[in-house]
This record gives sequence, C-alpha cells and structure tokens, in this order.
Amino acid sequence: GTDRCIERAGQLCRAGGWTLVKVAKPRQDMRFDVPTVGTSTIENLYKARARVLAIEASKTIVIDLPEVIELADRYGLTIIALPNTMASDP
Repeated sequence: GTDRCIERAGQLCRAGGWTLVKVAKPRQDMRFDVPTVGTSTIENLYKARARVLAIEASKTIVIDLPEVIELADRYGLTIIALPNTMASDP
C-alpha cells in the first residue's frame, strides 16, 4: 500500500516537494499491523521527489534506522516524528 501511494503521489505531484504522512489508522490493531518504514521507503520517496516523511512517534517501526537516516541525509529527505496525539482514536 505505501509503495503504491508513494508512486501515485509522485505521478500527481510532478514538481516534487511533497510530504508523506505515515501513521496508524484509528482503531488499527497494533498487535498485527504496525506502520513500518525502511530503506525501500526512503528510496521510493526519493524516486518520487518527496521532501518529507512524517511518522508517528512510538508507533512506527523503522527498519535499519542508521541506514534510513544515512539515505535520507544523502537524498535531502527530512524525517519528522509526530506526537501520538496527532493520530489518536477519536
């Protein structure tokens, strides 16, 4: 789902500079379906000309964090962690 979303956003936002916000859905079962990002996410964001990746603090798994940070730095991609209250259950 995320990779297709990134690809589509890149097609729609041809000028680039857009932001991907990746957070858990309200009432998402975090036992089985945890938001996850990794190096492939960063590569895809770069190819689609994104500028910012916003993730939910304490609820997103970042696979291979040092490499994710290194790639984001290399590609000029900003990663921010949003407070959990930004995506809490209503």
